[in-house]
Amino acid sequence: NKAATREQVDKVRASAVQAGRNPEDIKVFMGLNVIVAATEALAREKHAEYRRHASAEAGVAHFAASTGIDFSRYELDEPIQYVKNNAIQSATKNLKNNDWTRQKLLDQHALGGRYITLIGSPEQVADELESWIEETGLDGFNLTRIVTPESYEDFIDLVIPELQRRGSYKTAYQDGSLRKKLFPQGTDRLPQRHAGAAHRHI
Repeated sequence: NKAATREQVDKVRASAVQAGRNPEDIKVFMGLNVIVAATEALAREKHAEYRRHASAEAGVAHFAASTGIDFSRYELDEPIQYVKNNAIQSATKNLKNNDWTRQKLLDQHALGGRYITLIGSPEQVADELESWIEETGLDGFNLTRIVTPESYEDFIDLVIPELQRRGSYKTAYQDGSLRKKLFPQGTDRLPQRHAGAAHRHI
């Protein structure tokens, strides 16, 4: 949810300050699924079609690879126990709340992945994207796909023009490296205050 995301973003930026870095030197992006169509009704129909072809069990099995936990040994409504291991810690930390069940994971992975899914018209999706940025402090999104290339084509054809109309997305590419584009006040190379700059050889 947005409150939890805001807390995580603030924690990351606070850690940067504690390490002597500028908190704005770190860009935070969130993975996101988008199902969009000309109207909300059409987007809901598309979502239902995707659900018919997706495997939630496969999604949970993929998630198990990140957590090191065999979820198949749990009953649907049995609380999943957190066990510290060498898996991806950010993937397992939510299990500490002890309110996760296999059914909840199956619902979350209904489309095969664990990312939040926005469903709606271009206007509705744009509203939500702007809301996430404003309320959480995120810098952007890592757009994932449900169907390739359809998911990307829909976003490009329907959502991007709406964001551009609102002034929330660029209408032309700037010159320079990706770093320069992400940090408009910076340069093409790491700033001297960055720890990595000490290892520069050229």
